[in-house]
Amino acid sequence: MFNHNIQNTPIIPDWKIQYYPWIICFSGFLILIIVNGLTTTSLSVFDKTFLDEFHWSREELKVRESITNGVTLLFILISGIIIDKIRVKKMLLFGTFTLAITLAGYSFVHNKFEAYLVHFFLGISMVTAGSVSCIILVSSWFNNKRGLAIGIVLVGTSLGSAIFSPLNTHLLEIYGWRQAFQILAIFPFIAFFYIYFFVKNSPAEIGIFALGFGKNLKKNANSDLLKEGMSYNEATKKHLFWLICICGFCTFYSLVGTIANVFLHVVGLGFDAKTASYNLTLYFLIAGLSKLLISLFTDYINPYIVFSTCCLLMILGILGFSSMDKSIILPSITFLAISWGGIYSLYNLIIIKSFGLKEAGKINGTISMFEGGGAFLGPFFTAKLYNIEGSYQLPFIINAALIGFVFIISIKFKSYVNKLGVRD
Repeated sequence: MFNHNIQNTPIIPDWKIQYYPWIICFSGFLILIIVNGLTTTSLSVFDKTFLDEFHWSREELKVRESITNGVTLLFILISGIIIDKIRVKKMLLFGTFTLAITLAGYSFVHNKFEAYLVHFFLGISMVTAGSVSCIILVSSWFNNKRGLAIGIVLVGTSLGSAIFSPLNTHLLEIYGWRQAFQILAIFPFIAFFYIYFFVKNSPAEIGIFALGFGKNLKKNANSDLLKEGMSYNEATKKHLFWLICICGFCTFYSLVGTIANVFLHVVGLGFDAKTASYNLTLYFLIAGLSKLLISLFTDYINPYIVFSTCCLLMILGILGFSSMDKSIILPSITFLAISWGGIYSLYNLIIIKSFGLKEAGKINGTISMFEGGGAFLGPFFTAKLYNIEGSYQLPFIINAALIGFVFIISIKFKSYVNKLGVRD
């Protein structure tokens, strides 16, 4: 808590006010590089090795991702409630420690049920140390330039996969998959100690205020952003809240279902495994840049038009994959990456901007449940339809149609936002 004897409180050093928020921003960025990079799509570079060694069907293989995303569906709201109670740092410590132990444990897997158990704990890591925790952490440090800060942090979700996809391929070729996972476990251990020594829950912990407030303690005595915004009950009575939930489910079903199967799809079209992994790297690099640029210009462009435009680009990208044409794989990946970067950033910015941080854990947790539901079903049913059809064409067309539904809803997005009195 702040010192109640305001008149006797010393002037806060300028460097703390100006630079510590950016240290926290870098921290969120670093955490998401490691957590998202080691729990999501970059692990698909091991898929062909697992299929060859264990002789699983693609459907059995993709149950792993569905379990990881299913854990998000089941536990993200509970995680949000806990964040509101104990704040973010303890959750981040728990999540990174769990991830380190889990990756080390992956090297001892000998059957699909052991792999499923590992992916359960990967899901726990995502729930506790993933994007929801990092967005809440960083948002509490920025009153001004919040869009830029969140954009920088969210680049980590894409950059992690961009970094670890080729690294995983390299480690797989040199050491084999078991030792590769033992090496990868080192990264979350490093993150654990970094969080312990450098991350703070909010500016109040070191006696300063969020970036954008002055250094006058008396003037800003009640300016803790973690106390501002709607309650959970207030938020759930708004149409916008449920629109975001529905859009989140459909978007994550389509996007995660597509990306989780792209590696095998590209290999099936005749590309070698290394080229397929580089395509994933390209996707995540472009998506990360898109997140940053669109977040940076949030105050200068109409976010709702951008959201709808990104939906159209995503439809084109997924339909490009469904064409089964090798020559348009690159533009399809580019469209998908740009669109996802924009949509993902706008979801998170709109949520924080519309509902605040007062009970952001519960609010973001509930919305993430819907997103997790889509992410849980997408990889499995996309692979299931592949097994039925013998091709990814139909499942990708279905994924594109769901984004078309999101596009229709997005046209009405702005009118609902305006009813909340939120500025564009």
